[in-house]
Parts: sequence; structure tokens; C-alpha cells
Amino acid sequence: MADRPDELYLIDGNSLVYRAFFALPESIATSTGFPTNAIFGFASMLVKILTEHGTKPTVVVWDAGSSGRKEVYSEYKAGRLTRPDLLKEQWPHFEPLVDAFGYTNIRLDGFEADDVIATLAERAREQRIPVVIVTGDRDAFQLIDPEGIVKVMATSRGITDTKLYDHPAVIDRYGIAPDLIPDFYGLKGDT
Repeated sequence: MADRPDELYLIDGNSLVYRAFFALPESIATSTGFPTNAIFGFASMLVKILTEHGTKPTVVVWDAGSSGRKEVYSEYKAGRLTRPDLLKEQWPHFEPLVDAFGYTNIRLDGFEADDVIATLAERAREQRIPVVIVTGDRDAFQLIDPEGIVKVMATSRGITDTKLYDHPAVIDRYGIAPDLIPDFYGLKGDT
């Protein structure tokens, strides 16, 4: 039987890449003009996780094609902008960067990263393996459990400011338990 990890990090790759891209100026580039702002920012986030939390098992999960939600609900992600060209140029470099850190990439056709993260977090929780989900997506708060097994490291300002949320921290911030987050955003609007 494989060694049981003492903690598992699940990173929402798309979320962190977009945060890095929009947090750093587009002027960050190589001497030939190739844009590297998102690459630099994403690498900085991975370095922060490595230096602050050590060599914990870490999985970076990526969106992979249509999940079918758009076909069911035409307004799904209707307000989202298309991927900017400067980010498109950088996109092929993220998975090799994750590999260079010794982390694992996961991309499952037909599934969004947050769905895969939720499944992996629940399976780890069932085995009582502590999980830290790293994302800028506040919807992930719904995955936090009262036992403190699943937590969310949420990005905030810039590229490396984060806050670790457990069950009491979500209640302190929102006044509701984490499992009510979908209802909260359903009523408030998720923008």
C-alpha cells in the first residue's frame, strides 16, 4: 500500500493563472517581447506554496473542454471574457512548469477543475487525509468541512497574498456555514 500523505494540496490551475495574469503588468516579458507576466506570477505562487508548506503532495488541476453545462444552461459563464491573446501565448508553459516543481498535473476531458478538485477533496476527506485547496474561486468554500479536514487557501490581493479558511473562518467572514455558500451566491449573485 502506498504511503498515506499527511496533507494534500489541490491547486486550481486556471484560477491561479488568471489571477497572476491580471495582477501583474503586461510589460513583464522576455528581451524578445514574449509575455511572461502570468508565467512569473504562477511560478511565484508555486514557490510560495513550496517554501511555506514544504514538499507536500500537490496536484494542479486544469479545466478540460466543455463540461456540458453551457448546453444545459445557455447563460453559464455568459459574463466571462475570452482568454486574452497575451495569456494564450503563455498557456502552453504552465503544465511543464508544474512538472518542473515536481507536482502532478490533472486534466480530465469534459470536466472543470473545480469539479475534479471537489471529487478529490471529498475522497481524501473520507480517508481523513487533510486537504488544502488553493484557489481564487470563493465557491470552493462550500467544500470546507466542520471537522477541519478540508480547508481553502484563498488568494486575495496581488499574486501571493493568501488566507487559509477553515469552517469557523467562513462563518466569521460570511455569517453562514460553508455548506450554505452555494445558496449565498445564488441569492447574492456570483460576480
